[in-house]
Amino acid sequence: MTDLKRKTLGAMLWSILRAGWSSAVILILFIILARILDPTDFGLFALAGILVEVARILSSGGLGDAVIRSKTTEDRFFSTVFWLNLGLSLVCAGLIVAIAPFYADYLQAAQALPVIWALALTLPLGSLGAVHSALLSREFRYGALTLQSMLASLTSGVVAVTLAWQGFGIWALVGQAFVSGLVSCLFAWSAMRWRPRLQFDTTVVRAVAAFGASLASTQLIWMLLVRVQDLFIGSVWGPAAVGIYRIAWRLIELIANMFLGPVGSVALVSFSRLQDEPHRMRHAYNRMIGIASIVVFPMLLGFGATAALLVPLIFGATWAAAVPVTQVLTLMVVPFVFNFFAGPALTAANRAGAVLQVALVQLAATLLFSWIAVGFGVVAVAGAYVARAYLTMPLQQYMLDRHLGIAMASTWRAMMVPLGSAVVMAAVVHLSLPALTGLYGPGWTAALFAVGLGAGLYLSLIAILAWSQLRDIVTTLLSLRIEKKAA
Repeated sequence: MTDLKRKTLGAMLWSILRAGWSSAVILILFIILARILDPTDFGLFALAGILVEVARILSSGGLGDAVIRSKTTEDRFFSTVFWLNLGLSLVCAGLIVAIAPFYADYLQAAQALPVIWALALTLPLGSLGAVHSALLSREFRYGALTLQSMLASLTSGVVAVTLAWQGFGIWALVGQAFVSGLVSCLFAWSAMRWRPRLQFDTTVVRAVAAFGASLASTQLIWMLLVRVQDLFIGSVWGPAAVGIYRIAWRLIELIANMFLGPVGSVALVSFSRLQDEPHRMRHAYNRMIGIASIVVFPMLLGFGATAALLVPLIFGATWAAAVPVTQVLTLMVVPFVFNFFAGPALTAANRAGAVLQVALVQLAATLLFSWIAVGFGVVAVAGAYVARAYLTMPLQQYMLDRHLGIAMASTWRAMMVPLGSAVVMAAVVHLSLPALTGLYGPGWTAALFAVGLGAGLYLSLIAILAWSQLRDIVTTLLSLRIEKKAA
């Protein structure tokens, strides 16, 4: 086993632990806050967060990824990136303060104005630890990053629940953002002993400008792809409808990120190390796609099949309107997995322009589809987003084939068995719900039987149809463990 393979798998395991912990904490926090706050609070916070998130992407400018990808170890490079990031974040925070009143007027949500101003302060706070976190990723120190995430999510969660319980409403969510950023920054400085020097090299700025600007543009477009619907929904149906849509989308993100998050975070680092070895990169790409498909497809489709039972049970009857939105959004499982790996692969191969082209087409289609669908309701907007994802997926695959030689046939071979097994499982579970609810009622007993049925059926199908793929994964993990013991 090569050193890179060992480091990649080790980083992936740490990242899985981090994502599992974060997802569990966020889910528990989500459940508690959803039973205290109302959809309007979540909707207003989501609308305020769009403007702040745009500024965050512009201020970071892809600089963290530039640090990860760079082959240099010069302190002048890292210090320049640090001060550039901090300066851009301060400028963007000032712009938010100036633009916020006009943005709130457009949304007819004046109550969101102080929230936007408060969240603007998180921009410089986040920039202080960005380079440190990137250096930890660069050195494959995912154990430290895992601990950072654990501390930040747990501390901010306790603060958010406490504030919500005390009746602070939407400010509980603002407090969570502040505490999370502060804890992450302090930990990054503690774990990474590097300190910025008073150095600023304009040649470094020019060196990272093109890559950073292209990547930042792409990240901005990717963000708008999943947030622009909030603007359409908010302008027509109001903040409460945005809260319903955002809760449904957040559930999908939590489930997918539980596994896709760690694999995706390792993907850019691993692909960057293989940028000069196309054959190994193609193999690594399809391998990651195959591993992710085995886990993510049943998780998302299974949740969609049981959403009618699970969403009201977990979050309360107030959120029953999120059920059909959740069911529709889970149908985009294939594009969801594609998006997590296509971008890092093209970026690592210095094809950020291709990623940008794909993202622009996807954003234009999202704007058009959302504009057409918003008048028909929140569920229609979700359906339009899923349709857009599948219609633009061939363009993404074309870019992979053109620039990296990753053929669609090889990628489909890696995911077809998990996808087929997950579809069969979801269909059986969905058809069994009337019988289960008839026997046990719409409660936890029926839900647990449905989950158990789905898990048993899917595992049986995978064990029969994809045994060699499972054996390969297990063998790789065991080899990693044996090698670590020997070391």
